[in-house]
Amino acid sequence: MSDPLLDKMDALLKKHRGDDTPPASGERPAPPETDAPPPLPEDAWLPVLTEVVVKGDPDATPIPEAVPAAETAVEPPPPQVPEKPEPAQADPAMLVERIMAELEPRLNSLLRDRLILEIRNSLDDSLSTLLAQMDVHIREIVREAVAEQLDNP
Repeated sequence: MSDPLLDKMDALLKKHRGDDTPPASGERPAPPETDAPPPLPEDAWLPVLTEVVVKGDPDATPIPEAVPAAETAVEPPPPQVPEKPEPAQADPAMLVERIMAELEPRLNSLLRDRLILEIRNSLDDSLSTLLAQMDVHIREIVREAVAEQLDNP
């Protein structure tokens, strides 16, 4: 039984490899006898791995090559940078100040976002309640005014 998807894939690979012989119906081509990939046409655009990768010892050190004399010159050491005091040696008050200085912008941002959300929700709730109450009062005032005008001819 032949899978149409596999047949299409085989046809595509053969097209790009330059193999023009169509497979017989229901028959799959035999795998190549060697592990080497088939030769590609000069104008092939499909990338194909052609190098053989050999598994080996990853810890093997490469053989050092001859280094030119210009590269063997000793570079001057980098300038001395004063080291930061170790956390165990740092003053606790300075440590607290430094941590707070790092956290302050983030905390301000989080608090501002949270407050904006809470204020917006509270304002929306208050305004909707106030509008509903005003609507009721305005309707009562209009009803009373209309009734008064209808009673007084």
